[in-house]
Amino acid sequence: MMKPKKWVVLASALSIVAVMGGCGKAEEGTKEEGASPQTTPTFTVMFDYNVDPQGMSLKDNEYINFLQEKTGVRVELESPGTAGYMDKLNILMASGSYPDAFAVNEKDKSKLLQFANDGLLTDLSPYIEKYPNLKNNMPADAWLPVTEQGKIWAIPYNRHDGFTQVVYVNKKWLDTLGLQVPKTIDEFYTVMKAFTEQDPDRNGKNDTFGLVALNDLSYGGRIFQAAYDAESYKFRNNELLPPEITDEYKKYLLFMNKLVTDKILDPEWPTTTGTIFRQKINTGKYGMFSGFWHFKSGKEFSPGIMDPYIAIDLPLREDGSPSQMTYNSTNRHYVSIPKDTKNIDALMKFFDWVLSDEGTRYTFMGIEGKHYKANNGAYEKLADRNSLHWAFSLVKHGQFNDAIKSYMKVDYTDDVIENLSLANKAGKLDKIAASLPYYPELAAYNLPKIAEEYRAKTVLGNEKVEASWNDYVKKYRASGGDKAIKTWTEWYQKEGASLK
Repeated sequence: MMKPKKWVVLASALSIVAVMGGCGKAEEGTKEEGASPQTTPTFTVMFDYNVDPQGMSLKDNEYINFLQEKTGVRVELESPGTAGYMDKLNILMASGSYPDAFAVNEKDKSKLLQFANDGLLTDLSPYIEKYPNLKNNMPADAWLPVTEQGKIWAIPYNRHDGFTQVVYVNKKWLDTLGLQVPKTIDEFYTVMKAFTEQDPDRNGKNDTFGLVALNDLSYGGRIFQAAYDAESYKFRNNELLPPEITDEYKKYLLFMNKLVTDKILDPEWPTTTGTIFRQKINTGKYGMFSGFWHFKSGKEFSPGIMDPYIAIDLPLREDGSPSQMTYNSTNRHYVSIPKDTKNIDALMKFFDWVLSDEGTRYTFMGIEGKHYKANNGAYEKLADRNSLHWAFSLVKHGQFNDAIKSYMKVDYTDDVIENLSLANKAGKLDKIAASLPYYPELAAYNLPKIAEEYRAKTVLGNEKVEASWNDYVKKYRASGGDKAIKTWTEWYQKEGASLK
C-alpha cells in the first residue's frame, strides 16, 4: 500500500484546524467598524460531550448568557463530535492552533499529561492560590490525577457521585425463599445459589440466575473483587504491585470461576454489553447485580422493573471488616489551558464562581426562577433543564453534603439519594492509582490486555487458576511488568508513600 504524500497529510490536518477555527486565543471582544469595542472576555473551549444537545447552540444559549451575567466572562463551547475527538485535539495541539481551553475525559488523562510534558499547558497552581472557591471547595484528592511535582495541569470536573456503584438484590425473592439480606461472602454465595436453583419467581421453570454481570465484570463482578480487596495497588516486598498480580486477585478469580461452575453467574456474561445488561435486568430473571446508584430513579428501566430490588452493603471481607470498591478517580473530565492563552485570570474567575455556593446551585438545578425556585428552605422544580446544561459550567467540586442533597431533591426521591449515600460509603479512592505519573514508555507493554485475557480464561474455566497462576504472573512480569513495577516502585518510594 502506498503511503500518503506529506502534503496530503498536511492538508488534512489544516482542514481540521480550519473547521475548528473558532478555537482561538481569548480576547476582550472584537471591534466592528463604527462600533464600540466589546469588553467581555470571551473564551472558546473545545469540549467532548456524550448527550443529545436537543438542538441547543453551543455558542449562544440561556446557560452561556446566565454564566456571563454572573461572572462577566463568556465561555462558548466548540465540539468536533465525540467520534475522533482526541485525534482532532492532537492535530490542533500539534499545529499550534490551540483552543483557549479544552476538556479531556478521565480515560484520556495520559494524553493530557503528555501535553504537559511537552510544555504545551499552563501550570495552574499559582492561579488556584488566588481563587478561594477553587482552592477550598475542590476536594484535595480531585487534583491528584493532574498534579506532578507541585504543578497542576487542569481543573477537574469532580463528580459528587464519583463512587458510582451499589449492590442490588431482589428483596421479593429473598422474602419468597425466606432468606435474610446477606452480609458475608459465604452468605452472598448461598443467596445467589438459592436464586438460581429454588425457582424464586415461582413460575415452575429453571430460568433464573443469582448474578448478572457485564463482559468486563465491572458490574456484578466488582462486588466480589471489592470483597477480596483485589482492586487496589499493594506495596509488598519493596515493590508496588498492581492489583492484577496480587494474591487477593487470585482469590477473586477463584470465586468468580466457582460462580460459573455452579451456574450461578449468567452464562452469557462474556457477551453482555451495557445495553444488553439493562435488557437482561428488564426481564426480571436476575437476583443480584451491582450498578449505578440511580438505577431506581425510573430513568434507566421500564416502570416497575426495579421495584423488587433494594440496595445493600457490599459483602464483608474474609476478616469481617467492611469492604469498599476502589476507584482510580472520581473525576469525569479535566479542563486544561494551553500555555499561550491570554487573560487566564478572567477564565479562572469564571471557574471560581462555578465552584461558589451560588454556582453550585446552578450546576445542580439550573437557573433560579426558570428551572427552580426556593421554597421555605427547600427547592421546587419549575422546568426541565436541557440535557447539556451541566456542560457549560465546565468544572465541578464534587462535594456531597446536606446542601447538595437538598438540591438533588428537585430530580430524585429520598430513597434514590440514600442509595448515593450508600455508594459513597461503599467506595474509596485508590490515591496511588490516581497519582501515578505519566510514563509513555510503559504504554507499549499493554499490560491490561494480558490481565484481561487471563481473567476471561480463568473465570470461564478454560484455564485453572491454581495451575496457571504462577505462569501468568511470570508472563505479566516478563512482558514489561517488571519494568512497570520498577518504575512505579521508584516513584512510590520517593513521592507516593504519603498517599496511603
